[in-house]
Amino acid sequence: VTYAITHQKYILPTCNLYQKEIQHEHVFVTTTGCQKGNICMTKERLAALERKVMRLEDRQRIENLYSKHNYYFSAGQGRRIVPELWTKDDDASIEYGASGVYQKLWKVVTFYVNFDIAGRMATFSCANKWLSIAKDGLTARGVWMVIGTESDAGDLAKDKPKEDDERRVLLSSVTEKGEAYRAEVLLQKHEVEFRKEDGVWKIFRLHISEFFRCPAGRDWVSYAKERQITDGMWLEYMFETP
Repeated sequence: VTYAITHQKYILPTCNLYQKEIQHEHVFVTTTGCQKGNICMTKERLAALERKVMRLEDRQRIENLYSKHNYYFSAGQGRRIVPELWTKDDDASIEYGASGVYQKLWKVVTFYVNFDIAGRMATFSCANKWLSIAKDGLTARGVWMVIGTESDAGDLAKDKPKEDDERRVLLSSVTEKGEAYRAEVLLQKHEVEFRKEDGVWKIFRLHISEFFRCPAGRDWVSYAKERQITDGMWLEYMFETP
């Protein structure tokens, strides 16, 4: 039996009694008469193989989608994330830590735009992926463990924050000259819901939970108390609108 799916060709043992060609949707199958002990490809088995290939392709597309999300985030391209990678459904949402759910697509846009500021950099490196695709192939859920960094030039930037700016408390490190900045390491869990829209996978909901974060050179245990003071202010700032 010889059959082809898209551009891939698979060859199974054949026999020489007779041949006939069957066209099944986008899959073309050539079958031959089978003798005892040879393999016969049925339409049912072929359909099952098509479904399996489709699910593998879906997994790859979802992984590539979220990899692109993290690349844009790390490259200061936050303004591209929602237009290119997120759903068009206004019921979309994002949740960061224990901040609550920020509903509606415009609020999701606000988060990424506020992260996309000169002097600030974030990196995400994903691992320990878990991905589940629904049987209908239209929705999926994924969980990634993420090791990352976040930095803010603060007083080292060209445009320094004002002395009376309450957000200066977010600058958790200080140089020998007393210049404040932020350079933190973190461990997070990203839980993501995906939807297939017009045949293309899109992000629908995102929940980011943090296990810890701390300034480089310090440990997360001793920094935990200070972090509790600043967390609410940081989240307020990230979802602030003009």
